[in-house]
Amino acid sequence: MTSSPSPGTFDRVRQEMDRWLETMRITGERALDAVGLASESRPLPPHCDIVETETDLHVLVDLPGVPADAVDLSLTGQNLTLKARRSPPPLLGEGAKWHLRERMILSYERTLPLPASVEMDSVRAVVRDGLLQIVLRKTPQPPARSIPITRETATETPAD
Repeated sequence: MTSSPSPGTFDRVRQEMDRWLETMRITGERALDAVGLASESRPLPPHCDIVETETDLHVLVDLPGVPADAVDLSLTGQNLTLKARRSPPPLLGEGAKWHLRERMILSYERTLPLPASVEMDSVRAVVRDGLLQIVLRKTPQPPARSIPITRETATETPAD
């Protein structure tokens, strides 16, 4: 007799495969950016960390030069989606003459699969010094409980 894997096993394998594919995509895009082939119109994935504590998930995202009002966050199921845009400083008008331009107008976009279920109404986010900090409260997991098993006894069929 063979036992089939639990549904949780498939979810973990799917999450790991998603993580690997996302890492490959990000590495390729960053390689193009490093040699100057990145496009201002194509969003780049920002560097992120996800840290889990007993009660929360903490997502840290590098967004240098991006103000809070230029960040859009959405949460769908266990996927956190981030979109952001860094624009030139407003002090530079249309008549400004560029002598050196290395800081491009950038769009950032990334969807992060979260490793745990979270409470939708508990999300807090703040941008400080180029770092977006997102805190998501995990949904409490019900405690494990023992399930009693009864032994079935043969019952007599009623006489007609």
